Amino acid sequence: MAGDKTCVICGLSKKPRECLKHKNKLLNNSLTICKDCANEFVDFKDEDSVITMCQLTNLPFIKRVMDGMVSDDTEQPTFGLYMRKIAPFKRYTTFLDSEFTQDGMEENIGTTFTVTDKMVQRWGDGYNDEKYAYFETALKGLMAIKPATTSLELERYVQDIKLKDVFNDSLRAGDAKAIAQLQKTYNDDLKQLGLDAVLNSKDDSVENVGQRIQKYEMRKPIPDRPEYDDAAGIMKYIQKWFIIPMKRTLGMASEEEVESLYEKDK
Repeated sequence: MAGDKTCVICGLSKKPRECLKHKNKLLNNSLTICKDCANEFVDFKDEDSVITMCQLTNLPFIKRVMDGMVSDDTEQPTFGLYMRKIAPFKRYTTFLDSEFTQDGMEENIGTTFTVTDKMVQRWGDGYNDEKYAYFETALKGLMAIKPATTSLELERYVQDIKLKDVFNDSLRAGDAKAIAQLQKTYNDDLKQLGLDAVLNSKDDSVENVGQRIQKYEMRKPIPDRPEYDDAAGIMKYIQKWFIIPMKRTLGMASEEEVESLYEKDK
């Protein structure tokens, strides 16, 4: 029948809804891997079987996700469920991005990540644990670049991260109209938050002096180096003509401080 594909494991003709959404480019439009075969072959207590299926489908193997499914008694572990759990991980695309140990990125959510009421209140309900973990990691990244100083600015960060998530979904779906609109909205949002120059300038090797100074000023008024401390000499002036004379009047100034009053300024 039109649209049916042949499973490379069992050799039977399967309807599209019975097939996995794999990324194996060696399988043409008439070949696929059916869900029944994947679930029958994969045993989540046997790591090698999961790795083999990930290789066949060209999907990333993430050990902590697999281990989390084994320890979770609330859902029957299937390869389709595994695919849904790894979907929110933005940095994992194909089998080449696999993570074979529990050690990993900062967003190590595995079995240790716990969704709190505060997170649900911040992001809204209806998301899975991986999505909440992605949101929280993205928020930490923005806060490291430019800490939110008000609750309103924090809310803007939350909206920006959720907007980027929708934008990424549109990129994966190939929705050209939505991509163009969302990209403009996202870039405008970054500019309003003052994050565009930081996030869009990963390579500053070709920046001129003025552009680099502008980037510095987004973080601090001047580079944080000792030679720039009290560059205008204001503190030195206050120390010599106010603090030390006051200490001398009160009998608290040291001999060195008194002598400094008679030294010529350099």
